[in-house]
Amino acid sequence: MSDTEHLKLLKEGVVTWNLWRQEHPEIVPDLHEAPLATVDLRGANLSAVDLGGANLAKARLVGANLAEADLRGADLRGADLSRCNLTGVNFSKSTIDIFTIYSDIEGCDVGVNGLYSPLTDSAALLRIDPPGNSMQGANVDAVIESLRHARKLHTFSLLLAGIAMLFIVIKPKTITLPYLSGSFKFDDISYAFLAMILSTFLLSQVSSFIDSAMQGAHYLNDRRAAMLVGHFPWLLSKYESEVANRQQSKIMRFFLVFHPVIYLYFFLKWDLLFSGDWEGIMQHYQEMPVIFAEYLLPVFYVILIMLCRHIFRLSEGFQKPILFDTETERGRHTEMERLAEAVEKQASRTGELVELMRKKEG
Repeated sequence: MSDTEHLKLLKEGVVTWNLWRQEHPEIVPDLHEAPLATVDLRGANLSAVDLGGANLAKARLVGANLAEADLRGADLRGADLSRCNLTGVNFSKSTIDIFTIYSDIEGCDVGVNGLYSPLTDSAALLRIDPPGNSMQGANVDAVIESLRHARKLHTFSLLLAGIAMLFIVIKPKTITLPYLSGSFKFDDISYAFLAMILSTFLLSQVSSFIDSAMQGAHYLNDRRAAMLVGHFPWLLSKYESEVANRQQSKIMRFFLVFHPVIYLYFFLKWDLLFSGDWEGIMQHYQEMPVIFAEYLLPVFYVILIMLCRHIFRLSEGFQKPILFDTETERGRHTEMERLAEAVEKQASRTGELVELMRKKEG
């Protein structure tokens, strides 16, 4: 338990606490398992303090100095850690949630599922179990399955844009596309209109699947999950640790996500646009040989661009690492070794029993 005098002093206020810390730098405060939920600790000097197992849920720690503090097993759900100095903090087995705020922090790396302290090789991870009314959880297979569906649908949308590119480069009068009982012929305008509508529906599903994958990734917490998701073979979700690769990845992701912009080429009269003839552009737009073009085109195009923007933001989220706590991983590994040893012993005893049964029968 925490030192009652230290706890009482802290609850007197941050000003009193900081003054006491300044006057007694030789004392290492003991706030182990202290009940500090919802307490206002903004700007508090908590450096090197033992806060192991402390309840800091919804505590206001904005601008606090937590350098080299021991936060092992602490409850940080809903806490505001904005602008905190977290250099050298030991986060092992501590818990945060989606309401924990950690913007502009110092000394820690921010991941998809929490915070990582490189000096102590420890991580504060989102609580393993999501809210009771959620279908999300720490299931890497579900995350990978969502990414697979998103990749497949996104590839089909890219294929539609690639055919549109053929219209621009080769300039055929019509193009024939097969379907179940025959084929359809499209001119460039008709194809672009159809492809834009199809892309809208496809990318809405891509957005749904990749969003589901991201929500699931929040609750992953082991080395295997980090490797599988971080290296999934899809540029929109593949994590890049190198700065140069990250910049290159961002450019490629931008072009891959905003591929529907190509359809705009077919619905504008470029010579009128460059000459500034807006009346001519509007007339050309209204006379397009596509049903309800003047009503449907703006609606679908705006929705499409908004979907692209949302997917790009989600892809940016995957550019953060998925974290795991080294101490927890060691414990998990030890438990697996113990289980394997127990299974091996049981198999050995079963073998001995079978041998005895055979000797009896003989």
